[in-house]
Amino acid sequence: MKAAFFKGSSSGLGALVDFGIRAWEDGSYSHVELVFSDGRSGSSTSTDGGVRFTSAGSINFSDASQWDLLDLEGFDEVAALAWFDKHAGDKYDLWGDAHFVVGLIHENKREEFCSEAVGAALGFEQAWRFDPNALYYALKRFTTFKAA
Repeated sequence: MKAAFFKGSSSGLGALVDFGIRAWEDGSYSHVELVFSDGRSGSSTSTDGGVRFTSAGSINFSDASQWDLLDLEGFDEVAALAWFDKHAGDKYDLWGDAHFVVGLIHENKREEFCSEAVGAALGFEQAWRFDPNALYYALKRFTTFKAA
C-alpha cells in the first residue's frame, strides 16, 4: 500500500483550487490518495461527492511530475480497505476543510476530506487535523522510524 500525494495541476477551476490549497498550507500537495496493492485507490473529493474508490489504473500514479508516493510498510491494508468499504459514499467535508482557514469551524463527523479519509483509514486519531501536507510529513517521518 502507498500514499500518493498530488503535486500536479488540475484543469479549469481545479487548478485554482490546487494553487489555493498549496499556497494556504505553504506546501507542495493539494490532494492525497491511498493506493492499494490491487491498484485501486481510495480518497474523498468534492468532485466525486465524497469518499470513494477508483478502479485500478484510472489514475496514473507513476507520473512523477504529478504524484509523490510513500510506501506504507507497517500499516494494515486490510483495515484501510475495510475503512473505505464502510465509509464509501460518505459526503465530502467542505466545512471541515475550511477549518484550516478559519479555526473556529469544526469538522463534520459524518463527512471526510481527502487527508482526513486517508489518515482515518490508516488508524490516525483525529485525522481531521491533517491537511495533505501535514499528513505527508507525518507519514514520511513514521515510515522513516519504521525503516530504522
